[in-house]
Amino acid sequence: MKKWIAGLTVAGLLGTMIPTQIEAAGTGAKKLPTLDAKTKKAYIKGKFDSKGKALFYFDTKTYLTGGTHLKFAADETEAVTVYKSQSDYKRQLVYGRYDQVTDQSLVFPLSWSGRQYIEIEGKKNTAFVVPFKLERLQPLRESIGQSGTVAKSSSLVVKITGTSSQKQQLSEKTAAVKHETIDAGLGLVKFTYRTVMQALAAKQQLAKSNSVAYVELDSSMHGLGGDVFKSYQWSLNNTGQRGGVKGADINFDAMKKRIAGKKQSTVLVAVIDTGINPTYADFAGRVRMDLGYDFVNRRQLAIDDHGHGSHVAGIIAANSNNTYGMSGINAKASIIPIKVLGEDNYGLNSDIAKGILHAVKQKAKVINISIGGGFSSRAIEDALAYAKRKGVLVIVASGNEGQSKLSYPARSQYAFSVGSTNRFDKRSSFSNYGKGLDLVAPGQDIPSYLSDGESAFWSGTSMAAPHVVGVASLLYSLKPTIKASEVEAILKKSAQDLGAKGYDPSYGYGRLDADKAVRLLK
Repeated sequence: MKKWIAGLTVAGLLGTMIPTQIEAAGTGAKKLPTLDAKTKKAYIKGKFDSKGKALFYFDTKTYLTGGTHLKFAADETEAVTVYKSQSDYKRQLVYGRYDQVTDQSLVFPLSWSGRQYIEIEGKKNTAFVVPFKLERLQPLRESIGQSGTVAKSSSLVVKITGTSSQKQQLSEKTAAVKHETIDAGLGLVKFTYRTVMQALAAKQQLAKSNSVAYVELDSSMHGLGGDVFKSYQWSLNNTGQRGGVKGADINFDAMKKRIAGKKQSTVLVAVIDTGINPTYADFAGRVRMDLGYDFVNRRQLAIDDHGHGSHVAGIIAANSNNTYGMSGINAKASIIPIKVLGEDNYGLNSDIAKGILHAVKQKAKVINISIGGGFSSRAIEDALAYAKRKGVLVIVASGNEGQSKLSYPARSQYAFSVGSTNRFDKRSSFSNYGKGLDLVAPGQDIPSYLSDGESAFWSGTSMAAPHVVGVASLLYSLKPTIKASEVEAILKKSAQDLGAKGYDPSYGYGRLDADKAVRLLK
């Protein structure tokens, strides 16, 4: 019995048929048959060639008005593979997630614009029939887990107040395998050792040096966690769906009406996270891959291999009213993807500090950090202070442990911290709260994109922070000369008061209100 093929497949594994950009070249690629208008079903019929293959193509936009996914059902003698673009077919890059309903059925999300290809394999020179249909599915329900910090590390982050020669001497004196400059202006350097024990010993030695301001373990933090899916976006328009409280949203629709016809400028927003998958139709023209960077793999393109960053970015800036998945908050937000978390959703403090500095240098107006842990980092604190001096607003998720203490960096004096509310306008049980909390925003059961084209409901303060980032960037788009301090003041003053009257540690200044924030903009 054949299974669906998933993951990255090397050229030749699925055969040597080469797709063409013009159908007349004789590849045999045929258009999928038209669906029945009532049943939304059809049958792919044909005959396998001498290699046991048959190739078809389809255009996502053909199906968007009637559903969100195509479901293909083959029998045990056949195998079906779908490619999300022609270039992926040429390179034999198979779509990575096959949601197997049974051993012979798969569901493919209609997230991409352009042309997709489907290849069917079976017994050579024999006829086949593969049924398929259009379905409307809600986003998946997946858990992203709790935030945390891993303290053990074989690297140190050191702030050196001395010269570059002293940096080299300190590296050699403490037997560092290598040293790496994080930021020359701030004097931040990373020393790496062969073992954790060597790093701990070096930490004690470096702390005694007069040319060292501080030294800390480079520990890691965790990611906190007319459109077809618009009806599921209760955070934008809560009508009481699924038992929620009507109006427990960010007043998005009223805000859209208020700004209709007003001039807006494009605003650069940095998402410091797991990267972004920029290929979705909803991200067309919204992602500045040229300004981003992958600090995990040390390369230019910050591609999402986890899903967290794409989910955050969708909340902020997904294209609206294009019949694809969802609506982002700010139509003029341009996302700078900065990857500091790996495919396991963990990242080093040094990379997070680098990501903040990179965002500032790329002229981001707002930074989203949906990352946190229990331990503070002076290197990150220095980077946040630098962002503050440069007039950049840094918005950080409060953490997901349900504790009366904010995670770090949300509790930094330089961060604007955001907790989570649910569809009942109550603080989410997982949301950290306490001293330093600035605002709350919807963060529970929030639909957005993953890294592989699917949409999913995720819960976490990670989802609350980008709601605030979206509105903050909207204020910048309406008034480019506004200062970060003025944006903060408007967000606080416009918030809907929840909990105890006035400021309180459970809800901060209240729940985000996009319409009132725009109304207060002078």
